[in-house]
Amino acid sequence: MKRSNTRILTTHTGSLPRPQSMLDLLMSDQDGDLSDRSSLQKSVHESVADVVKLQVNSGLDIINDGEQGRVDYTVFVKDLLTGFEGESTAPIGAGDDEFPELAELLRPFASPFQTRPACVGPVGWKDFASIEEDIANLKAATIGIEAEEVFMTSPSPGQISRFLHNQYYASDEEYLYALGDVMKKAYTAIVDAGFLLQLDCPDLALSRHTVFADLSLEDFRKQIQMIFQDPFSSFNQKRCIFTIRV
Repeated sequence: MKRSNTRILTTHTGSLPRPQSMLDLLMSDQDGDLSDRSSLQKSVHESVADVVKLQVNSGLDIINDGEQGRVDYTVFVKDLLTGFEGESTAPIGAGDDEFPELAELLRPFASPFQTRPACVGPVGWKDFASIEEDIANLKAATIGIEAEEVFMTSPSPGQISRFLHNQYYASDEEYLYALGDVMKKAYTAIVDAGFLLQLDCPDLALSRHTVFADLSLEDFRKQIQMIFQDPFSSFNQKRCIFTIRV
């Protein structure tokens, strides 16, 4: 990761506004009404190019693809991985238990893209080509572009498990390791492409006072070590940044 001793390098969290025409295509795709995905792929390709130029023209030093082709920063993996089906559920630690009236009040205003099926079968890749397509779009968009760094985002295993609940694996630990084994392929591909990997893991902060509120600090630290032990051992961790993104 590049550093500066003369000024602060500027960036952003990862997601940037999508054009309405592309949002309409994404919605149709999520509803299963998009018979020809080539129109969506073309729209994403063009939108990534536009958003890269926008970041550079705005003076940002560290840029990305704005997550243009994704429905959000976590649950998009449900469409790329096997094992996820069923009704949508709130993420673990969303406050439903403590404030059920507020949760019910806000439910009608939830993003139409925030469908969160549970894990009901073995996790594996069924559409790794979409990750490769994201990488190719960003590579094409940054040709000839002057930027200090280029990054791509990906959710951590813990964050995925928080949004897509385990109903298949014998334990949450087994589920985390399964997610880590699978997602490691995406993490490695991003780093091997020459990009910074921004690993989105708000679960590190949110889970302390929600999911693991009953644990001691020592036991919580063991939980965090378990989350990070395996997926990040096979590539250059100096090209990985961790964000507590909400």
